[in-house]
Amino acid sequence: MSLLDVDSWSRECEACSTLNQNIIQKLEIREKRQKNSFEYNRLTTAIQTELKQFEGEVKELIQKLQLLEAARSIEPDELYNRKQQVEALQNQLAQVNRKITQDTRGERAELFAQPPNYLNNRPESSNGSTSPAEIASDVNTLKNRQIDILERQNRGLEVLSQTISRQRSLASQLGQEVENQNDILDNLADTMDRVDARVHVETGNIGDINRRDSTWGYWLVIIILFVAIVIVAVI
Repeated sequence: MSLLDVDSWSRECEACSTLNQNIIQKLEIREKRQKNSFEYNRLTTAIQTELKQFEGEVKELIQKLQLLEAARSIEPDELYNRKQQVEALQNQLAQVNRKITQDTRGERAELFAQPPNYLNNRPESSNGSTSPAEIASDVNTLKNRQIDILERQNRGLEVLSQTISRQRSLASQLGQEVENQNDILDNLADTMDRVDARVHVETGNIGDINRRDSTWGYWLVIIILFVAIVIVAVI
């Protein structure tokens, strides 16, 4: 496992932690803003966007870790450390989701609890009753607030849909990359088999040459001895 891979993993974990901190800060700031104000709605949209990005990046880290574990290309100690980091990020994500869920439930409870109180607290007309125009205004206000909440929920669903599409595309790309790597490994294995076969053949040829060279040496010694015997006999 290269140092580059370790550095990349560390940077991605730090980016997730930064997103978590940004979301918490925006939630704290939003609590101090008037609900349904421009700044409140802007912070809500930013929180939803960063939350979906946070969820997507945590899922990417989990997928990468699963691929590394399946390929056994990571040391056990490093695998354990990365699992601990992912679990910590998942806990942070769960805490943020719980916080947002509590805030959302509080908004809805306030929304449905406010109309009766609001109507009861309306100033009465001179004859002691609430006029139809005032009731219609209250109903329109309630409808506008409900529409605003639904629009924000729709925007959140759109962000979620985009994130899911991005994750699906990433999974497809990872699958294609794995297939490409498998093809490369298969080609490399075939090439190594061919090279190994040629090495065996060449090794055999070299052995034959060495044996033939040794035989010529023996014949040369025999001829020299024969000539020496003939010379001695003649003399």
